[in-house]
Amino acid sequence: MGGTQRTAPRTRRPTPAHVFARRATLATGLLCSAVAWVVAGPEGLVSGLLATLLVVAFLWSGFVPLYVTRALRSSVGVGLGVLLLTYALRLALVLVVLRLAAPSEYLDGRWLGLTMIGCALTWTAVHVAVVVRTS
Repeated sequence: MGGTQRTAPRTRRPTPAHVFARRATLATGLLCSAVAWVVAGPEGLVSGLLATLLVVAFLWSGFVPLYVTRALRSSVGVGLGVLLLTYALRLALVLVVLRLAAPSEYLDGRWLGLTMIGCALTWTAVHVAVVVRTS
């Protein structure tokens, strides 16, 4: 039969910038966790590790809507809807985890917040540096 054969879309490998941002963010989170452990004890370590896990999961899962819209070969409007929906769901999930973990006696809020901020700033700084360097 004379039809065109449809193949699955190729998935692109992460760019070196994304790989470096992932590693730098993880390293920053682990460094903050180690400092928190020395300064605040086990509560600081648990807080730093939880914050690292949340930030890394949130930022790394940001690629999911891109892969979904590429696989669906959908229009820009559908892609934007998927992007906004998945962002809202990821943010809600982080807030639920923080809300459930808040009453725990094993968390230090100061180190939880500092580690989250440090990880997010590292991710952003790496991507800004790559854009500035390549343009």
